[in-house]
Amino acid sequence: MKQKIFIICISIFLISCSEKEKDFDSFEYSYGGTFSTLFSIKFTDNDTVFMREHWNSGRYENGKFPKAKTNYFALLTIQQRNELSSLLKKINFKKIDSEYFENYSDGSAFQLIIRKGNFEKKVFVHSHKIPKELDSLASWINYTKRNLKLTEINRELEFKSIEGILPPPPPPPPVEKILFIKK
Repeated sequence: MKQKIFIICISIFLISCSEKEKDFDSFEYSYGGTFSTLFSIKFTDNDTVFMREHWNSGRYENGKFPKAKTNYFALLTIQQRNELSSLLKKINFKKIDSEYFENYSDGSAFQLIIRKGNFEKKVFVHSHKIPKELDSLASWINYTKRNLKLTEINRELEFKSIEGILPPPPPPPPVEKILFIKK
């Protein structure tokens, strides 16, 4: 009987010590919407995300928005972490294209870079014709970003995924005062 208990305890110990396979070693995503936002987000292999709001129009449906040119961190819930894992597992990054591009000058674009072991994939999207799994991932990230509880940080963040994303539109020119001269 003692031997059975010992074997069970050892089995439980080994199972609890076994490390869950990581979904990625590094994963970052940058998104630019012509008239809405330009941001980058870096997911870690735990619940922490780092984000930089490069630019935004100052309007969101929920009435709050991050400050432009500001870095943040946030924590994903267990549910969000599981959703991300599930979405990533549905994408065969080895088989998807590195670029989905349509030649139009506005709209949205995103780029992601994922690395796991010796494999790295960079995917640039400026098109409406992409695999549904990739579209689902991008939609989930954009939705989740709007609902994160962001904490501003002073830490410098570097994002390689921002390269190639369309810049925000230029600010409108200043309105000049028009003088009316009464004759």
